[in-house]
Amino acid sequence: MNKFQNQHAETFTKWIFRRDDNLNQLVFFFLSKKNAQNARYFQLFEASTSIRIVFFQGLNIAYTDRISLVVFRMLLHFLKHKTKQYKILHLFSLQSINANQVQVLHIDDPTYSELELNNILRWERVLRKKSGTSLVVCTNLYSKKWFDNNLKFSEVLLIEQGYTNILSDQTRKFAGFSCVYTSPYIHIAGDKHGTHSTWGAEVLIKEIIPRLNTLDSSIKVHLIGELGKNAQSALSKYSNIYTYGRVDFARNIEIISRCSIGIYPRYFDHKRSILKIFTYMGCNLPVVTFDLIDTSIVKDLNIGIAVNNIDQFVTAIKKLKDSKIFYNNFVSKIYESKKSYSWNYLAIKMEGLINKSLKNSA
Repeated sequence: MNKFQNQHAETFTKWIFRRDDNLNQLVFFFLSKKNAQNARYFQLFEASTSIRIVFFQGLNIAYTDRISLVVFRMLLHFLKHKTKQYKILHLFSLQSINANQVQVLHIDDPTYSELELNNILRWERVLRKKSGTSLVVCTNLYSKKWFDNNLKFSEVLLIEQGYTNILSDQTRKFAGFSCVYTSPYIHIAGDKHGTHSTWGAEVLIKEIIPRLNTLDSSIKVHLIGELGKNAQSALSKYSNIYTYGRVDFARNIEIISRCSIGIYPRYFDHKRSILKIFTYMGCNLPVVTFDLIDTSIVKDLNIGIAVNNIDQFVTAIKKLKDSKIFYNNFVSKIYESKKSYSWNYLAIKMEGLINKSLKNSA
């Protein structure tokens, strides 16, 4: 489980008894002891400098998160008067709306659906009637343009995905050339999440790995995440596949940093911004991906290769292995670009844009 180290983070119990606060921004977090957190939200606010972070911890008992969340939301409902003491409230969902003067809605994974849009429009109207201000934070230019075109009263702020640099550039690499892919679940048909648009790994396991193994069996593939039983069975025939299961944040970064390149083997385009691409960047790994809006940062910054089909995907990996000059060119681009995508940089950017927006609207 992630633990906040931010000096402005405190438990929900401590916050309840806090009489006053010198901070004017507030965000609530539910920290599960059994399930993964939203890595973007946690890392962005962990790096913040002027926001009160109040966290409520779940139980170390399976299947109790839903109950804990209900209790948490009930407590928040009864403490609305306390949240109103803050000028700015950060939100990750619209399940509860109160009358804070300024509300900042963070949208990491937009669906672009009519239901989602109508909920946000209703939130805007409620705030406007109460003389409040609504701001929306999204992660990529496509999302910003879409929300700019569809929302009525909210300013839309672009705060990209980021990375946390916790290891030295001198991290010892695995022997030989290796690819890495990280996901909470790595499942194929017959596994629980085999058809999931984010966690299904049919293309990787059934198409890319067999062709890569035929082309060059010396290339190693490191897989970080829970393997489904069928996925595990399909991979058992290969001696160059290394699996780790689900690991904590620090271990995830350590494994990624020791590899040669990061891969994003997904066809489906959510038209979002994929956090793991930035994690690869933070570890100085060139990226091979399909050409998607999800992964547009790879082409925009020239930090890897975006391809259109599986054969090109496998060939790109092989080319990065065979040409040190070609490989190092992408590494150089990563070093040139990455400074603007650290969580520390993005947290400062977010706080600055919020303050600028409020000054302009005053």
